[in-house]
Amino acid sequence: MSDPADSLRSYVRAALELQGYEFSEERIAEMTLQFTRIESIARTLLPPAADADAKLDLGPAPVFRP
Repeated sequence: MSDPADSLRSYVRAALELQGYEFSEERIAEMTLQFTRIESIARTLLPPAADADAKLDLGPAPVFRP
């Protein structure tokens, strides 16, 4: 099975090429690391994929009224 890091790096490279950008492999590796960091932050905010069907209790926010 392929390495997830290689898959992400390929995705980042292809996305940049589609937009007309060309970067060195070192720079693409740095950008891939940034995507990994974004993903880890998102995991703390969003429910895991297994719980994706679980409904979030997103009621109205409390409002301060003096």
